[in-house]
Amino acid sequence: MTIDSVIFDLDGLLIDTERFSKAAFHQAEKDHGLQGHENLFLSLVGTNETEHTQRLAIELKDYTDPVAFRKTWVEAYIQMINEAPVPLLPGVNETLEWLKQQKIKTAVATSSTSPAAEKKLTESGIHSYFDTVTCGDHVSRSKPYPDIYLKAGETINADMSRSIGLEDSANGVKSAHAAGLNVIQVPNVVDTSDELRALGIQVCDSMHAVLELLKSGTVLTR
Repeated sequence: MTIDSVIFDLDGLLIDTERFSKAAFHQAEKDHGLQGHENLFLSLVGTNETEHTQRLAIELKDYTDPVAFRKTWVEAYIQMINEAPVPLLPGVNETLEWLKQQKIKTAVATSSTSPAAEKKLTESGIHSYFDTVTCGDHVSRSKPYPDIYLKAGETINADMSRSIGLEDSANGVKSAHAAGLNVIQVPNVVDTSDELRALGIQVCDSMHAVLELLKSGTVLTR
């Protein structure tokens, strides 16, 4: 397959923020006298602010004030990522530089809000590698719906059948697949699963491995 475009998730794929989000979630649990909601956190990875709010309202209403819980979670997360620069994940710079040299179109499709995404991309020094950035507040439906990847594809006039979606989370994989992309998962805090593999995706353990796939031309097509 001649690659037309590559559309990237952001958190947990390009920058190592998901571990901070997980730690902040557990801090919020402690502050609110809760425990045992790990699966709730994992189910929210890759989704946007609206989905977070709605899910927390349903899942935590019998245990604590969901709005207060989310506020505690977000504040703890912001404090953690502001204490030190959030690092890029290994292989990201090399992959982005190779795609630039190959003149392959690139875009970001992130559930983060626009201000948060712009801040992360700028501070990590990779903003200039991307043709466009589509964020969670640009669409009405969160991942795992395909809306954000469809919109991101439109912004770069992508041929989705010849384009790749790169994701770390289950919600993101489902979103990119539903949008018609050829999907590669690089798991971070959420492992892959038989359900995801059944979609015909490829799984890599790092962005270095993704780059080798791209260079070799052995990306699975649908």
